[in-house]
Amino acid sequence: MPATSGFRSVVIGVDGSANSRRAVAAVARLRPPARGRVVVVRVVEPVRAPSLALLPGRVRAHISAGGMALDATRLKAAQRDAEAAARRLRAAGWRAQGEVRQGVPLHELLRAVRSARGNLLAVGARGIGGIARLLLGSVAEGAIRRSPVSVLVVR
Repeated sequence: MPATSGFRSVVIGVDGSANSRRAVAAVARLRPPARGRVVVVRVVEPVRAPSLALLPGRVRAHISAGGMALDATRLKAAQRDAEAAARRLRAAGWRAQGEVRQGVPLHELLRAVRSARGNLLAVGARGIGGIARLLLGSVAEGAIRRSPVSVLVVR
């Protein structure tokens, strides 16, 4: 069995990607320390409709209802993902829980680290590079730059 982890409180950001599943697997391979715990965080960015002010009220209401239904579907899927990852970690001996948040992924992950008093943040690298990274940003890169704790980026 691998050596005991020196990290007592771990936050893992998952997004449904293969690399975020690898991040969960990497932490699961560590032997948990006494009372070691993991919070698996899945962040869902709310659907934002463009300005609808010029559309008739019925159309605006229909579009808004569609956005709310999409948000609800995405939140349910996120909860399933977070809980599946937490189950895997519990099977490996960690005390683990899944958590779903809404908002900007990096901001919410850093908030989760603070609220869990985490001492490690684990994320999967999405593999965005070059110009796309400048335009889209990267949660992994942002975590490395802004996290108050050690960051494990898994590819």
